[in-house]
Amino acid sequence: MNIGMKPSTFFFSTVKLLTFWCVLIPSFFVNAYAVSPLNINTASVKQLSAVMSGVGDAKAKAIIAFRDQNGPFESIDDLTKVKGIGSALINRNREFISVKDSEVHPKNDIQEAGTE
Repeated sequence: MNIGMKPSTFFFSTVKLLTFWCVLIPSFFVNAYAVSPLNINTASVKQLSAVMSGVGDAKAKAIIAFRDQNGPFESIDDLTKVKGIGSALINRNREFISVKDSEVHPKNDIQEAGTE
């Protein structure tokens, strides 16, 4: 029975398709499941490169070196002071990073200012 291709070609085509659906497609949604933004003042090289789009190990190391020399970032936009980091990269990652740790409060525990 001839299906039009060699068994090895069929096998590798199937493996490529499965790789695409099981590995590549879910990777597009990795940041969609983030619980809270990453604090760039405490993040490691591994964390920065994993969370920030367009930031690999070299840029992550530059961010940490700048932070170590100049102290904590006061705003996300301060990242533009790091060589190789521009406003486009910051805007692409703005929702995934912060300069402080997020505090999670249940809605019932939050009181508006001036009400008791």
